[in-house]
Amino acid sequence: MFFLSHIKIEWHTIPPLSPHFGGLWEAGVESVKFHSKRVIGNTNLTFEELSTLLIQIEAVLNSRPLKQFDDNDVDSLNVLTPSHFLIGDAITSPPEIVEDAKLSLKGRWDIVKQ
Repeated sequence: MFFLSHIKIEWHTIPPLSPHFGGLWEAGVESVKFHSKRVIGNTNLTFEELSTLLIQIEAVLNSRPLKQFDDNDVDSLNVLTPSHFLIGDAITSPPEIVEDAKLSLKGRWDIVKQ
Protein backbone atom coordinates (compact mmCIF):
# COMPACT_ATOMS: atom_id res chain seq x y z
CA MET A 1 0.00 0.00 0.00
CA PHE A 2 2.93 2.35 0.66
CA PHE A 3 4.05 1.98 -2.97
CA LEU A 4 0.59 2.92 -4.24
CA SER A 5 0.37 5.97 -2.00
CA HIS A 6 3.91 6.96 -2.97
CA ILE A 7 2.97 7.16 -6.67
CA LYS A 8 -0.34 8.84 -5.74
CA ILE A 9 -2.77 6.10 -6.72
CA GLU A 10 -6.07 6.45 -4.86
CA TRP A 11 -8.78 3.80 -4.73
CA HIS A 12 -12.42 4.87 -4.70
CA THR A 13 -14.80 1.98 -4.05
CA ILE A 14 -18.52 1.74 -3.44
CA PRO A 15 -19.78 0.38 -0.10
CA PRO A 16 -20.48 -3.38 -0.07
CA LEU A 17 -24.05 -4.44 -0.92
CA SER A 18 -24.87 -0.97 -2.28
CA PRO A 19 -25.61 -1.40 -5.98
CA HIS A 20 -27.37 1.97 -6.10
CA PHE A 21 -23.95 3.65 -5.82
CA GLY A 22 -22.83 2.14 -9.13
CA GLY A 23 -26.14 2.09 -10.95
CA LEU A 24 -24.88 2.35 -14.52
CA TRP A 25 -22.36 -0.47 -14.44
CA GLU A 26 -24.58 -2.59 -12.19
CA ALA A 27 -27.29 -2.33 -14.85
CA GLY A 28 -24.74 -3.47 -17.43
CA VAL A 29 -23.78 -6.48 -15.31
CA GLU A 30 -27.47 -7.32 -14.86
CA SER A 31 -28.02 -7.17 -18.63
CA VAL A 32 -25.09 -9.52 -19.30
CA LYS A 33 -26.37 -11.98 -16.67
CA PHE A 34 -29.91 -11.88 -18.06
CA HIS A 35 -28.89 -12.54 -21.66
CA SER A 36 -26.34 -15.22 -20.77
CA LYS A 37 -28.83 -17.10 -18.57
CA ARG A 38 -31.40 -16.89 -21.35
CA VAL A 39 -29.07 -18.36 -23.96
CA ILE A 40 -27.14 -20.88 -21.83
CA GLY A 41 -29.94 -22.22 -19.63
CA ASN A 42 -28.65 -25.38 -17.88
CA THR A 43 -26.00 -26.16 -20.49
CA ASN A 44 -22.29 -26.52 -19.73
CA LEU A 45 -20.25 -24.61 -22.30
CA THR A 46 -16.55 -24.88 -23.03
CA PHE A 47 -14.28 -21.89 -22.53
CA GLU A 48 -14.32 -21.05 -26.25
CA GLU A 49 -18.12 -21.29 -26.45
CA LEU A 50 -18.54 -19.09 -23.37
CA SER A 51 -16.04 -16.55 -24.69
CA THR A 52 -17.85 -16.39 -28.02
CA LEU A 53 -21.21 -15.99 -26.28
CA LEU A 54 -19.94 -13.15 -24.05
CA ILE A 55 -18.46 -11.35 -27.06
CA GLN A 56 -21.80 -11.61 -28.85
CA ILE A 57 -23.68 -10.29 -25.80
CA GLU A 58 -21.18 -7.44 -25.62
CA ALA A 59 -21.88 -6.63 -29.28
CA VAL A 60 -25.63 -6.55 -28.67
CA LEU A 61 -25.36 -4.34 -25.59
CA ASN A 62 -22.92 -1.96 -27.28
CA SER A 63 -25.14 -1.59 -30.35
CA ARG A 64 -28.17 -0.28 -28.44
CA PRO A 65 -29.02 3.37 -29.22
CA LEU A 66 -28.24 5.96 -26.55
CA LYS A 67 -31.37 8.00 -27.35
CA GLN A 68 -34.87 7.35 -28.65
CA PHE A 69 -35.56 7.00 -32.35
CA ASP A 70 -37.24 9.95 -34.01
CA ASP A 71 -39.94 8.68 -36.37
CA ASN A 72 -39.79 11.81 -38.53
CA ASP A 73 -36.00 11.78 -38.90
CA VAL A 74 -34.65 10.19 -42.08
CA ASP A 75 -31.29 9.40 -40.43
CA SER A 76 -32.92 7.64 -37.46
CA LEU A 77 -31.20 4.37 -38.38
CA ASN A 78 -27.85 6.08 -37.91
CA VAL A 79 -28.00 6.72 -34.15
CA LEU A 80 -25.28 7.12 -31.54
CA THR A 81 -24.42 3.86 -29.73
CA PRO A 82 -21.79 2.90 -27.12
CA SER A 83 -19.82 1.19 -29.89
CA HIS A 84 -19.22 4.60 -31.48
CA PHE A 85 -17.23 5.54 -28.37
CA LEU A 86 -15.48 2.16 -28.06
CA ILE A 87 -14.48 1.36 -31.66
CA GLY A 88 -15.39 4.56 -33.48
CA ASP A 89 -18.17 3.05 -35.59
CA ALA A 90 -21.44 1.12 -35.33
CA ILE A 91 -21.52 -2.66 -35.06
CA THR A 92 -23.31 -3.71 -38.22
CA SER A 93 -24.39 -7.29 -37.60
CA PRO A 94 -25.55 -8.25 -34.09
CA PRO A 95 -25.97 -11.98 -33.41
CA GLU A 96 -29.32 -13.72 -33.79
CA ILE A 97 -31.36 -15.06 -30.85
CA VAL A 98 -30.92 -18.73 -29.87
CA GLU A 99 -34.29 -20.39 -29.20
CA ASP A 100 -33.68 -24.11 -28.52
CA ALA A 101 -32.90 -25.46 -25.02
CA LYS A 102 -31.56 -28.99 -25.73
CA LEU A 103 -28.11 -28.94 -27.27
CA SER A 104 -26.36 -31.67 -29.17
CA LEU A 105 -22.92 -31.25 -30.68
CA LYS A 106 -24.54 -29.57 -33.67
CA GLY A 107 -26.53 -27.32 -31.34
CA ARG A 108 -23.34 -26.21 -29.63
CA TRP A 109 -21.83 -25.44 -33.02
CA ASP A 110 -24.90 -23.39 -33.97
CA ILE A 111 -24.45 -21.28 -30.82
CA VAL A 112 -20.79 -20.71 -31.61
CA LYS A 113 -21.55 -19.81 -35.26
CA GLN A 114 -24.00 -17.11 -34.25
